[in-house]
Amino acid sequence: MNPRALMRAAIGVLLAAAACSAFAQSNAQILADRWVQAYNRHDREALSALYTEDARLMIHGSATIAGREDIEKYWASDFADRDPLTLLSVTHAVTGVDTVLVHGDYKVVSREDGRQLGFGRFAHLWTNDGGVWRLERDLWNQPFEPYDATVTGEHIQELAERWAQAYNRHDRAALAAVYAENARLMMHGGPALTGRDAIGAFWAEDFREDNPLTVLTVTHAVDGDDMILVHGDYDVVNRDDGTTVGAGRFAHIWFLEDGEWRLDRDLWHQRFEPFLLR
Repeated sequence: MNPRALMRAAIGVLLAAAACSAFAQSNAQILADRWVQAYNRHDREALSALYTEDARLMIHGSATIAGREDIEKYWASDFADRDPLTLLSVTHAVTGVDTVLVHGDYKVVSREDGRQLGFGRFAHLWTNDGGVWRLERDLWNQPFEPYDATVTGEHIQELAERWAQAYNRHDRAALAAVYAENARLMMHGGPALTGRDAIGAFWAEDFREDNPLTVLTVTHAVDGDDMILVHGDYDVVNRDDGTTVGAGRFAHIWFLEDGEWRLDRDLWHQRFEPFLLR
């Protein structure tokens, strides 16, 4: 392919990615509402169909529930407890061509009298599964305490710093080792990269541009026994002269595997503007 054709192809890919990302950003609440509608009908089959086959669900700091079938059973039992209605309000999103993080607040109320039964933070990670958006990671945290400018949970900050320290040493091997074997990485609205080796190769290329230093500021977390969302702002600067190279939002989902926390899903979104619907 000649250089001009290559340029046209590259522009086409970028335009498609931008269009898809813009669609997902503007429709993050629609994805949340898709879950809400199935849950509030207490339709176990419709709710189950929203999940990928190997989805994972973490409820209120307990161990994760793995697989569509077991997730369906969990929600079916949840329906029977005081006939609940759940409301989701999206406050943040990190979007890509085939991956969307939808993050915000939830309330559970009694269908009979509207009395509040529970509230907290939720995080949904959706993936484009053969042309259909499905939920692959689902986290809920109760009781809810509003976060200030930063999250102060020591272990939450340690996870963010583990990634940042390896990145800022430009240590490809150490950074790749932070990830799970089948981790996925989404950068700035593009298609996700899958696998520790591919992710390590991506970061090795990234180190070569502008001698970067990345600082992570955690603003939100959804915290479980073996699955944690760490979400916040990032700044990238050139360490030679301190000029800003990039800034935006990041989201890390960590799993506890054989006693070691590893990064399972990793999302970055540049050209950040606060995404607040309320």
